[in-house]
Amino acid sequence: MKARVLGALLSASVIGISLPVHSQTTRPAAAPTAAEQQEADYRVIAARCGTPAFEKGFFKSSRAAVAAGLVNKHRMPADVEKSVEALRRSPFVLVATNADCPNQLAQLKELLKTRQETIRTGRARKP
Repeated sequence: MKARVLGALLSASVIGISLPVHSQTTRPAAAPTAAEQQEADYRVIAARCGTPAFEKGFFKSSRAAVAAGLVNKHRMPADVEKSVEALRRSPFVLVATNADCPNQLAQLKELLKTRQETIRTGRARKP
């Protein structure tokens, strides 16, 4: 049996076809959602525009929102957190000039208020 599998893989590699070896046991990686990209962008904006204390507080709140399922309810929070960390973009792409920072910070502060209210009232996903 192993010889057949190895023969099929060798033949496929010579021809240039990629075959899934264990398609029943492996899960396909889920594509990141727009909400995960937005969360990564929020973290970058907080780091670029906010004070170190604001950045630390926002990061803590952001991780709590991911753990509560506010960013993506259909995936495990650990997977969402890994995805958010991997999706971080350059701060200069998101905030072109320092003149944009006050508006961005106001938006992040409003987001913090709504998230804290959502987590406090228990409308987030229960683990």
